[in-house]
Amino acid sequence: MNGAKHRFSLILTCLLLTGLTVVYPFLLYTDNAFVTKWREWYIETAMGTMTHQWLATSFIPHDMIEKVMAKRYLMNQKQAGAESFWDFTLDTDGEEQAISPKARFYKLYSELDETEFESFLDENPDIKEQGYEGFEFDFIDDATTKGYDTGLKTRQGDPVLALDVKHGILIVEQTGEDALGLEYAGKLALCKKPENVYVGTCEGLGDYGSYVSEIVSRYDAVLGINASGFADYEGNGTGGLPYGFLKSEGTEIQGAVGNGWKIIGFDESNHLQVGEFSDTSGLRDAVEFHPALIINGQNLVAGTGLNDQQPRTAIGQAKDGTVLMLVIDGRQFHSFGISIERCGEIMGEYGAYQASMLDGGSSSVMVYKGREITSPTTLSQNEEGRTLPDAFLVK
Repeated sequence: MNGAKHRFSLILTCLLLTGLTVVYPFLLYTDNAFVTKWREWYIETAMGTMTHQWLATSFIPHDMIEKVMAKRYLMNQKQAGAESFWDFTLDTDGEEQAISPKARFYKLYSELDETEFESFLDENPDIKEQGYEGFEFDFIDDATTKGYDTGLKTRQGDPVLALDVKHGILIVEQTGEDALGLEYAGKLALCKKPENVYVGTCEGLGDYGSYVSEIVSRYDAVLGINASGFADYEGNGTGGLPYGFLKSEGTEIQGAVGNGWKIIGFDESNHLQVGEFSDTSGLRDAVEFHPALIINGQNLVAGTGLNDQQPRTAIGQAKDGTVLMLVIDGRQFHSFGISIERCGEIMGEYGAYQASMLDGGSSSVMVYKGREITSPTTLSQNEEGRTLPDAFLVK
C-alpha cells in the first residue's frame, strides 16, 4: 500500500514538474494562433475585472499583460474628446393622434413586422382583444432560461419576450456566440417613452446601497437596470457611494471624475447625452462610466479586438427616441458574458445613435415588474445581485 502511494506521489510530482517546465512556458510564449487567441482572452478577461486581476498578474509577465492591454489603451485614445451632438429633434411621430391606433402602433414599434405580428395576434386571441393601445404580455421565465420560441421575433431576428404598450416597453432576448465561440445570454429592453427614463438612487445614498429591485420599488418604476459604479475601497464598499457624476430628477448629487470617463444621461429634451461635459446644467438625469460605444452614429469600439467576455450593462438611444437598455449575464453556465465590441454591435443593430457602457460584472441586472429577469453573478449567488447606489429606471 505504501509503495502504491509512493508511486502515485512520484507520478503526480512528475506531472507537476512537466507542467511547470514544458506546458506552462508553451502556453505563455507560443505563437500558435489558437493558443495565442485564448491566452489574450484570458488576460483581457482577468484584467477587465476589479477584483480578479490577480488571475493574470500572478502568473503572467507584466510586459505581456501590457502588450495585450494596449488594445484597450488605443480604444480609450479613440474616445478622447468624443461627445454627443443632436442636430435634430427626436422623431416621435409614432405618437401622433391623427393616425389610427394600429398605424401608430406599427410606426412606434418599428422593430416588429406587421404581417408576423398580425399572425401572432390571430394565434393569441386573448392578447388580440387587448387592442393596439393596450397590448400587454410577458413570456419571461426563470432568469437563466434562454432559447425562447415565443412565436414572435423582431426584424433583427430576436425573440420577443414581453410587451407593455401602456409603459412603452418591448423586451427581447439576446443570445449568441462571441469572438471565441463562447455563448452569451441576456435581455434588451426597448423603451419608447424617453421622457419616462430617469435615474433613481438608493435610500442610503452615501452610506449603504440597495438592490436594483429595491430602487425600482422605491420609485414605483416598471423597469430598472444598474447604472453607476461605486467606491469599493479594499473590497469593503457597501454600494452606497457612487463613483463619478450623479444627477437625479434635476438635482446634481456628485461631480464628475473625468479622466476619460463619460457622463451618460438625458437632457430636458429627452436626448441621451454621452461625453465629458463641462456644463451639465442641461442634464436632468445622468451618471458617469465608460467607455462610450456609439457617439453620433459612429461605433467607437468596432475593430478593437477586445474579446474579454464579462457580464455587461449598456444604455443607448436611437434617432426615433427609443431608449435601449441591454443587460447580458456572465460567468455562469448559461452565459459566459459578452465583449464590449459585441455590445456595440447589438446597439448598432437596433439603431443606436448614442450608446455607452454602464457598470458591469456582478452589478449587471435588469428588473421588470418586480422581479429580476437577468441573472447577476455574485459570490453569494444572490439572485438580486449587489447593493448599488443608483439605477436607470422606466416609469
